[in-house]
Amino acid sequence: MENKKNIVWLASYPKSGNTWFRSFISALRNKGEVDINAISTEGIFSQKRGLEECLDLDADEIPVSKMDQFKRISFVHQSNTSAKKCFVKIHDLYSMSKIDHQPIVPEESTLAAIYFVRNPLDVTISMANHNGQTLDETIAKVVCNEHANLVRSEKHAQDQFQQYLGTWNMHVESWKKVTAFPVIFIRYEDMKKNPQDSFSQALKQIEYEATEEEIQLALEASQFEKLKNQEVEFGFREKPKACKSFFNKGEVGQWKEQLNQVQINKIRQFNEPMMREFGYWEE
Repeated sequence: MENKKNIVWLASYPKSGNTWFRSFISALRNKGEVDINAISTEGIFSQKRGLEECLDLDADEIPVSKMDQFKRISFVHQSNTSAKKCFVKIHDLYSMSKIDHQPIVPEESTLAAIYFVRNPLDVTISMANHNGQTLDETIAKVVCNEHANLVRSEKHAQDQFQQYLGTWNMHVESWKKVTAFPVIFIRYEDMKKNPQDSFSQALKQIEYEATEEEIQLALEASQFEKLKNQEVEFGFREKPKACKSFFNKGEVGQWKEQLNQVQINKIRQFNEPMMREFGYWEE
């Protein structure tokens, strides 16, 4: 049986607009309604529960040597059995598996990827809040760290598998080099400046049909302040314990007030090529 290409990866370095777009898709599917604790997209690539439900097994019993293979199998199955596009969040750097040397995602089931890219100077501030770290810790341990990971342990004892990030530059560049399927890049700054155009263009490129009115209604429902208000009132299950507020500020250019020159220089030192590529160098 020929594999269906139903998967659209929603890829990003953390804190770059992924949750905003997932909320927008959820609102599109639900006629302008979005519940941040019931976002109706198809989960995250690293989630154990999704694999377990799809393959009817306990992920902790899968040998590490087989894990990448089983993850791909689960998403091939999900794609083949879905009657609609599957929007799957992914924070992993795009690479070949260290275990079996195959692409980390099933390319044969992939329609496209939408990659959300945000100025690493602003990403640093958002990630510091998200992780409950100082700015210097986030710079050293994440944005400028070639070995940065989400979920440090390679064992399966947590609800998500390990996700390799690398530096911000390494991450963006890895997805930019993909040739097996289209990767659509959207700058967070453009999403903020002109959401109607940015979101409409993304949908058009993956052939997702929606009217201007439907898009506008979904954008209104997924406005930052509305999502933030939901978190205040009901909490947000994706918020880490160390994070005071998942929907913190979402501002563009906050680094100009919050980062000192030493911090700015270090981030630029490790991330120059892609900062230049996406227009973040001269800001």
